[in-house]
Amino acid sequence: MKEHIKTAVLILLVSTSLYFSYTLWTSFPQKSFFMTKSIPVSVDISDILRPSSIIVESSGTFMDITSSNDINSVWMNTVKILKEIKDTTLSQLSKNDLNHKGDFVHIYFGKGITEDLFKNALKLSDSPILKIGQDTLIKEIVIKLGVKPQIIFTDYSSYYAIDLKNPSYFLSLISKQFQSSINYSITTSGDVYGENTFAVKSFQLKRYVNRGFENDTVYRTITKNVFVNISVVREIKENSGSYIYTDGVRGLRLYKNGLIEYFDTTTASSKLTFGRVESLDKAVEFIKALGIDEKNVYLTGVSGSGGDYSFAFNYDYDYPVYAMKNGDIKDPIYVFVSNGTIKSAIVSYMDIYYAGQYNGGFYDIGKLLKDHKVDDVQFVDMVYVFDGNELIPAWHVKTQTNEYFFSVLDGKIM
Repeated sequence: MKEHIKTAVLILLVSTSLYFSYTLWTSFPQKSFFMTKSIPVSVDISDILRPSSIIVESSGTFMDITSSNDINSVWMNTVKILKEIKDTTLSQLSKNDLNHKGDFVHIYFGKGITEDLFKNALKLSDSPILKIGQDTLIKEIVIKLGVKPQIIFTDYSSYYAIDLKNPSYFLSLISKQFQSSINYSITTSGDVYGENTFAVKSFQLKRYVNRGFENDTVYRTITKNVFVNISVVREIKENSGSYIYTDGVRGLRLYKNGLIEYFDTTTASSKLTFGRVESLDKAVEFIKALGIDEKNVYLTGVSGSGGDYSFAFNYDYDYPVYAMKNGDIKDPIYVFVSNGTIKSAIVSYMDIYYAGQYNGGFYDIGKLLKDHKVDDVQFVDMVYVFDGNELIPAWHVKTQTNEYFFSVLDGKIM
């Protein structure tokens, strides 16, 4: 009889041990703020919604505003005007309605922002903008001036217009002297370049270098913020100097140059359905956990539906930043959220310092486009391309069918 009791107790103890081991390895990740528990939205989307670039067009001449302060100022005034628009209708236009010369202000939003995020960021409750549809991507706002001024929202396949009753602020931008800008004009052939037509205003070409992760303390801080139970996290140091951390369910790889890769292999799904705004909140909270100030980034793209959403972010420098990895040029921050869980992320962590000026001037953009036989150019602006070490100034060229990045320093394609 005693032997039976001992056997039963032993089985109970083993079963209990196995249960707690299973609970430790599979349950604790579900308790982080990345997971399934519904929490109030804590991020003010207005802090991370701003244009990627703004170009002022006047009768065939263009000003690409290259000052972050000026971009933010124009955007804040635009937001104020949008919030004041109430009693007007939303109408649809065709692309041909914009195909003529005149005065315009082009406000670009990277890969596009959805209407519901605009609604949340601008705190709109009664606006014709809300009739666009929450799944429509707004890639550009065009302020059309002239006889019939309008504000036009477009994803380049559909155009939604609102009449602008008082265009005085936008008219003032046509002749405004910005802190810094790149000026150019179109040729008779319709391209934005040609001999003696592309002129760059004089301003310093500064060099910025990334510190990356200078010591192991940064690794430890990020890891503690990401993992709930740091005591069960394994650390693996690779020959390249990068670190891998894993708890058996999630993985975090930190490279010395600041690149961060994250993945979550949990398969348990939440009974809750997270919307786009809640999912964006989760993505921003994750970025903050990596030690990035959310006020220094802005949203440049969103995609997905039904609880699965991808978000792209950029850093708030004077020019948009693109990260180069394995020959591809992408946004520096990408986060995928599935029903409130951060499933994967690729982040270029940037701790930038000023390292002086580049020697020499700009590579002539007109010659550059001619040498590379680039035709049907729609617009040109300046950006940074991050090569893992420094921010390299580059010409960003969009044509009817392609997108190019050329180094401002030597004119080579990137």
